[in-house]
Amino acid sequence: MSAQYLSHVTLETLENYRTAAARSVVAYRTGGRRLVGAVNGALQHSVYPRTAKVAPRATEFMNDVRGNVTQIVIKGLDQTAARAATAIDFGARAAGTQLNKLARFAARVDNPVMADGLQTVARLTMPGAKMALAISGKVAAGAIALADAAGARPVRRAARKAAKGPLTKARRSGRAVKKAVARRARG
Repeated sequence: MSAQYLSHVTLETLENYRTAAARSVVAYRTGGRRLVGAVNGALQHSVYPRTAKVAPRATEFMNDVRGNVTQIVIKGLDQTAARAATAIDFGARAAGTQLNKLARFAARVDNPVMADGLQTVARLTMPGAKMALAISGKVAAGAIALADAAGARPVRRAARKAAKGPLTKARRSGRAVKKAVARRARG
């Protein structure tokens, strides 16, 4: 068990935590979009049909405001998730680079006493590193399951659909509500 092997286990652990963080961001984005869609659906199917009978202009105004708020919320979710993903990638790259530098330094040590000391430290810390790797694997699996439960599977297709879905649905339903309000106001 050498310091190089310890660095390999540590890099795998780091990658598991990077995966967990990235999938948590996907779950945040997808879950937020689903929540926005649920609120919009409840308003359009339960509230607006009732208020259109009593106050058609107010209903139309509220629908416009809801559409604007939906766009702002979706944009905020996307920006927050994109920045978090960038920070996660940057942090993982930086930590991996520093860990590789440290492993290269440890491999170049010519002093036998220091080399033996590093090998002893690696041998003593290996059980803890392996346990951390196992835990990080479970954390990553949980984050993947969370993202899948939020509806982010498969990631690429779902991300494209999610990006268009709530806004398109909001626009369509907004037009439908406007038409219904106009029909009720006329007749």
